[in-house]
Amino acid sequence: MVPPERTPGRSRRKPPNATLVMVAAAIGALLILTVSILLNWPMESSKVGGSAGVGEAPAPKVVFETKAGECLNWTEPDAADIRKVTCEEPHLFEVTGPYDLREFPRNAPFPSTAQWQEIKQQRCIEVSNQFLGGRLDEEGRFTVGAFTPSQEGWADGDRTLHCGLQQPGPSGKLFPIKGKAAEMDQSNVYPAGRCLGISGTRVWDPVDCSRPHAVELSAVVNLAEQFPDNYPTENDQDGFLATKCEELTAAYAGGPEVAKDKGLIVYWDTLSEESWAAGSRQVNCKLSAQLPDGSGLAPVTGSVKGQVQVGRAPAGRPPQPTEPGAPATEPR
Repeated sequence: MVPPERTPGRSRRKPPNATLVMVAAAIGALLILTVSILLNWPMESSKVGGSAGVGEAPAPKVVFETKAGECLNWTEPDAADIRKVTCEEPHLFEVTGPYDLREFPRNAPFPSTAQWQEIKQQRCIEVSNQFLGGRLDEEGRFTVGAFTPSQEGWADGDRTLHCGLQQPGPSGKLFPIKGKAAEMDQSNVYPAGRCLGISGTRVWDPVDCSRPHAVELSAVVNLAEQFPDNYPTENDQDGFLATKCEELTAAYAGGPEVAKDKGLIVYWDTLSEESWAAGSRQVNCKLSAQLPDGSGLAPVTGSVKGQVQVGRAPAGRPPQPTEPGAPATEPR
């Protein structure tokens, strides 16, 4: 296999001669937009939900009443039914704490969308990393989010950012979390047998494998079993996973040549030293195909365990954008 290209922020083994957009890259490109829209959701001060425009009303009362370590959930796309739940129940937001934006004086103008993006990303990473004892995996399954002051509240001196952790997909939909983040391996993995959808040539939200998809997950590997002590270099991970993923994928598919015969290529994730330091230890073995011209991922329909159809043209895109922050209906 030719030397792989590397995805910024998270190392990826990619199929030869393919320009693939992997999950971490797809999520990374959209998270800031997701956070920006999600956390300026319209909320009226007198009730949990409302129909005001973006940034025109404060975070709901339930947000102000929560403290770090508590969890919030909602089922409506606009979070009209937001409520506090136990963290063992499915939830979309785990509170990591407030941040006082005291660096902005009382007469400071209300931040623009771009400024809010930067503020949330910087400040809530700081708050969330502290909440997790310095073990936030910024390349992992969680990303930071926040409920911001409204424009009216900002003018009245409200400078509190309510930070938390969430689990979005590339579309902006939020996937439920069960359990406390501090007690979980933050590795950005999916269970074997899951498929990740496709939009154009980009990896998209999880879908049933009978639908067009970009990636099929064939295995989860815990690198700690092979490397119990210090961080293994990416070359060491690649050397181990080249054999391990071929073996596990052959077992998953039903034979060593099944994937190849169906036009699919085996590849895998690797972990960065930063992710390892945060406690992440798991990676996925994967299957995908490339377009004939090598310009990106080809749409694949059907699991490698059955009949597979590999498209020769880029997949279509969703007919309309998802409302960021809406709960996902497909399981992660």
